[in-house]
Amino acid sequence: MSSKEIVLKAGEALFNEGDQSKSLYYLKRGAIRIFKKKGIGSIEIDTIRAGQVLGELAFFDNQPRSASAEAITQSELIEISKGALDDAISKIPEWFSALIKTISARLRSTNNRLRALESVSTDYETDKFGNRSKEFTFVNSGDLLKFCTALLLVTSRYGKPAKDGIEFSIPMLEKFGTQIMQVGSSKILSLIEVFKAVGFISEESKLHDIKFLDEMIQFLNDQNLAEPNKKRSLTEFGFKALKIIIENKNLASKASESIEQMNVAPLMANAGMPISQAQELVDQGFLQSINMVSGSEVIIQYDVSQFNRESKIFNLLFEIGQMNELKRKREH
Repeated sequence: MSSKEIVLKAGEALFNEGDQSKSLYYLKRGAIRIFKKKGIGSIEIDTIRAGQVLGELAFFDNQPRSASAEAITQSELIEISKGALDDAISKIPEWFSALIKTISARLRSTNNRLRALESVSTDYETDKFGNRSKEFTFVNSGDLLKFCTALLLVTSRYGKPAKDGIEFSIPMLEKFGTQIMQVGSSKILSLIEVFKAVGFISEESKLHDIKFLDEMIQFLNDQNLAEPNKKRSLTEFGFKALKIIIENKNLASKASESIEQMNVAPLMANAGMPISQAQELVDQGFLQSINMVSGSEVIIQYDVSQFNRESKIFNLLFEIGQMNELKRKREH
């Protein structure tokens, strides 16, 4: 039976809902997210793991794809063409072929009924004024808080101390996240990839800083409980200003035992940003003060411990925001 291998990058689509089926697939490595579009969002249907087959329903009953498939992590698949499988099926008894098609039809009918009853996984955030966002959010702040709680529980209770952190089991984290915290498997796996990308989790499944994780949970919990107009957030420009300070902290000098200061005027000018943009960082509590001495000297001051902690948190939130934005674009 002829077949070919396919390699997908994380976030790359294998097929889309409504596509005509030409193949079914065997997943050799990675994870595939199965989802169905609903309005401007989507319903999470399933997560396919290595050793499983996908795309079989549309193949056997000759119907368009009933859902979309997207790689969560880099994935390797074997594509089995419709022609090759039809040829194989033609060599088995007619009654067996009819049985397969009947089972497929009934499975599709059952899946459709289950999807109608399933709660929609489309989530929306609210802004600081309490206005509900009209944009689909794949991972919202509640999902992140639950994920971090599951990660803290797994690492603190079942993790093994290692040289540069705490070694833990990814399958156990997924089990706690999905079964106890009720977060979709595709979201858990996607968050693991983000945490790896920002360096909080290593490729060897080690959590580097459990104290920081505890602090982040407290921050997220405070955010979720806060009144809408008291939630802390940064605009894209505010985050760019924050990144400028982070990347140039070697230029800072001590103002006191716990306070550092820095002249940000030339840094902001080189980035083509108005110095007024740094005021957002004061308003959001990252900086203690801004002192405009002259056009070429603008001194900021910040508490070192607080700044380091909260800049790491907002860097993570920014990356999750980027992931959500990519999901929106791919699903529209």
